[in-house]
Parts: sequence; C-alpha cells; structure tokens
Amino acid sequence: MSRPLRVSIAMATYDGAAWVEEQLASIAAQTRLPDELVVVDDASNDDTVARVEAFAASAPFPVRVERSRQNATSTPTFERALGLCSGGIVFFADQDDVWHPEKIAALAEVLEASPSVGAVFSNGRVVDAQRNPLGHSLWEALWFDAKEQARVREGGAAEVFARHVVAAGTTLAFRASLRELALPFPRLRDCHDSWLAFLAAAVSEVRIVERELIEYRVHGGNQFGIHAPSFAEQLELARRQLTVGAFQYGVDFFSAARTRLQERDEHAPAVERIIDAKVEHCRRREAMAAGIAKRLPLVLDEWLSGRYGRFSYGWKSVAQDLFLR
Repeated sequence: MSRPLRVSIAMATYDGAAWVEEQLASIAAQTRLPDELVVVDDASNDDTVARVEAFAASAPFPVRVERSRQNATSTPTFERALGLCSGGIVFFADQDDVWHPEKIAALAEVLEASPSVGAVFSNGRVVDAQRNPLGHSLWEALWFDAKEQARVREGGAAEVFARHVVAAGTTLAFRASLRELALPFPRLRDCHDSWLAFLAAAVSEVRIVERELIEYRVHGGNQFGIHAPSFAEQLELARRQLTVGAFQYGVDFFSAARTRLQERDEHAPAVERIIDAKVEHCRRREAMAAGIAKRLPLVLDEWLSGRYGRFSYGWKSVAQDLFLR
C-alpha cells in the first residue's frame, strides 16, 4: 500500500443556493475527509457564496472560496478550481449532488494502491429534486453497459471514452499529476470532465468502482440533467444533435486531444489511432449530404468499417443519419 496522498476537491458553483449546503454537508460527513476544498463561484446571482462561506467557518478541513467577477461557464470555472488544488488526488464536485460517506475513501484507495492508475470513477444513483430514486443508475442513463465495463477493466478505457465519455466528473477522482497534461482545458463547451478522463485513459490505467457512491440529482435546473431517456426523448436528442454541431464538436475535441498529447510528448500510438478513426467518423457524419440517396453510400461505408459501432450508437446512429437529416 502506497503512502496516503493529500486529497483536494475542486468545486464549481453557480446559483446553487438551493442545493449546495446539502452537498457540502455530505462532504463533511465523509469517512475520509478531504485535506482541502477549493470552491470557485461563477458569478452567482443568489447567496451561494454566503452559504459556502458559512460552511467554511466551521468545516473540519480548510475551504478556499474564490469568486469570478463575470460568468465564465463551467469549464473555465473548474479549470481555475483545479489549478488552485494542492493535493495529490483531486475530486471534481458539482454543487447539487450528494456524496455517500465512503466515496472519498473508496476512490482514493484505488489510486493509492496502484501507481499505474491515473483515474477512477464510480457509479451513482439518479434521484429527483427531493432525492427520491428515479429507478436507474448513472451508468444505465449513460448506456455504460456490462460489455463496456469489462472493456475498461481490460485496459480499453480510451476506446470506450472515444465512443462516449461515461466518467461523469462528479464520480471521478484522478492524480493531480495529470493536471500538467490536461490544463489548460480547450475552449470547448462543457468539457472539463470528459477532457480530463479521456487524457487520463490515453496515458494511464483507468479503473471503475461498481458502487453507487453519489446521488446525482435531476432537478430541472441542472446544466446537464443526465437521466434514462424515453424513446421520445431519444428521438428528440437525436434531432437536436444534428442542429448543434455535435459531430464538429467531436472533431474539435479529439483533434485537440491528439495535439495535446503530441505537444506534451506523450507517445500513445494506439490511442492516436483511435483518435484518428474517431475524428474521421465525426468528419464523415458532419459532412452528410442532403438527400437520402446521396447519404446512403457514405452511411454504408461507415457501417462496414465498424465505426458506427465503435464510435456512435450502432443502428440508432445509422437511422439518425438516414432518416432524421
């Protein structure tokens, strides 16, 4: 067993007065307390900061509170919080979840026991605003099934994350040494956790803990309200994905990851091949022509290449490209 590492928590807040005290209380109730909590508030309009400062006055660990003068959105806010952390292990924390008491202990233990592991993440229980279970786990909502879980355990996290990054930031713990590779975050929307998790998978081992160690609260005001969508919601999400530049986002995200790995002299040929295949798949989906007859050859080629299965959602994505454009 390696020597215990200092634990930092990087939290971003914004208009979270309704929820933040319960989250802070769950952190204070951990069986292994953090060595510090760094909170960066993204120019809240309510009394979130006052509530955090009141907690800090009697917290059983040091709490650093920083305020942004202007709203910067979540990714730059988490970037600032991460940059202020001094521990060897870092946890990301959202303002509206509730952590189970053993979360820090369970995830930190994995990192301390295995120097080859760069990041670890757990499952979570999805609940409503009053913390009533919604009947599914976070992994179920993210379609992180048994096959993909096995692939991560076998060392294939990079390919799983190239399809979809299922390591939600609120369930993630990672070595602070990854900060040099990950920062600065790319100026893409809402990418702090997916960026960190993918780069961790590119250069180190990623582990999973098959326990629900948080309550992920869905309350209507979430920046991301992850839940198990109905068929109608899936259809609406598929339509929306075609209008918001989702495939160009994939090109930009994974191209930036490849550039970062090269810039920091992190040689990962197998991962670079995965990135190149993902970028090509996203480029082809972004460039789909109008008219099903024109799209059909490209869709067929992507299907035969296996990339719809590796990097999208198989037949669902085929149907999206054929019939929803």
